[in-house]
Amino acid sequence: MKDEIRNVSKYRGLLKNTLVFGLGLIGSKFVQFILLPYFTNVLTKSEYGTIDLVITFVGLMVPLITLELSDSVLRFGLSEQTDKIKLLKNAIVILSVSAVITITISPLICFYESISDYRWYIVALIVSQSFRTNAALFVKSDNKVVVYSVDSILTALIIASCDIIFISKINMSIDGYFTAEIIGNCFSVFFLFFVGRIYKYFAFEKRVVDWALMKKMLKYSIPLMFNALSWWIITFSDRMIIDMYYTTEEVGIYSVATKIPAIVTTLLSVFTQAWIMSAVREYEADKDVKFYENVYVIYSSFLFVMVSISILIIKPIMRIYVGKEFFEAWYYVPLLLMGTSFLGISNYYGAIYASAKANVLEIKSTLMCAISNIILNLLMIPRLKILGAVIATAASYVIVVIVRVIDTKKLISLKNPAVSLCVMSGFMVSEIFFIMKNRFIGAGLSVLGVVIINICILIKRGVFSTIWSLWKRQD
Repeated sequence: MKDEIRNVSKYRGLLKNTLVFGLGLIGSKFVQFILLPYFTNVLTKSEYGTIDLVITFVGLMVPLITLELSDSVLRFGLSEQTDKIKLLKNAIVILSVSAVITITISPLICFYESISDYRWYIVALIVSQSFRTNAALFVKSDNKVVVYSVDSILTALIIASCDIIFISKINMSIDGYFTAEIIGNCFSVFFLFFVGRIYKYFAFEKRVVDWALMKKMLKYSIPLMFNALSWWIITFSDRMIIDMYYTTEEVGIYSVATKIPAIVTTLLSVFTQAWIMSAVREYEADKDVKFYENVYVIYSSFLFVMVSISILIIKPIMRIYVGKEFFEAWYYVPLLLMGTSFLGISNYYGAIYASAKANVLEIKSTLMCAISNIILNLLMIPRLKILGAVIATAASYVIVVIVRVIDTKKLISLKNPAVSLCVMSGFMVSEIFFIMKNRFIGAGLSVLGVVIINICILIKRGVFSTIWSLWKRQD
């Protein structure tokens, strides 16, 4: 009876956290989603390309400067054995040192001509985003998922309001965009500090740093810093190489093309965040293989169906969604969406890495992905321009999934999803071919194939019956 109750609670816990994170992330990303048409009408391709280069550069520097501290804050914060007062103190010390380092090395930004004019904005973005990310994950690890989600929505609304005021009313252009981001980050830190009650963990004792815990935190996070660096290479190297061979206008087009897949990635991260919490607790409990496999089947089926439908309707959406100057970006979105589906699968396995604290395996997979991405970018971008970057990105995500599927066998005995992945890939490739040739009947039949096969997989695995039986049981 206890086992049945526990089965119900862990599925419901995953569902509850997914819904709460969903409200926050979908709400915040919806605000960003409706802002993209605004940006593509008030900014030029060159301005939008510059903004994208700066934001992506900041995305590199935050985990690099902070030694990927946020992963330690979340992982150790989720453990009941961790003293959160000491965890918070250690985090503040590391973030403060990181802020000083950021200011000290900031003159080096001048060597990157495309973003050198925005040096101090970059510094402010790195510092404010570092504190915001760690504050958010600390609150999340403290099980205040509602506060975490509300913060995401409120911060997005504040940034959006500031964007419109600074860009349209005050005519600050790029400067207005960065100023809005900094204000949003600062608001988020204060909100999480007071509403998330981070302040209650402040205890002013003589001993500022717990060096034993600090060592554990850094031992866990530093390897993941290289993992974050690898992901950054995957997302930034294509932009940098496009900028190197062509202009920021091409970067702007590519950046807009990545926005729709980024929205899908955000939707997937709703599940990923909840899944990490469930996977960690399950791994530390009894490693129920059936639980892991059922979650994978449900998640992957939803993922492939959602992406296939998105590919089918992307062209008409882009026609009304972005400014005329950016419409050509639609051509690159379908293949990027397919790559995003593999990124989603890799995130599922990434949660298992986090559960087992298998940093080395995680680094290996993303490093191989990054190296292949750079090589493919250098080979394809000079010949195929933006399309070369798109192919390189999609291919690198496929590579990371292959590596993670193989490596996860060393941690937990899960069924190999190779057959279903190959079948889904075949259908999506055919759909993309038909979409690019404007043959929507063929594309529609491909989507129908994806839907039917995934329903068959769910039925064969008994997922529907499992969900129904769990739903009927009461705690």
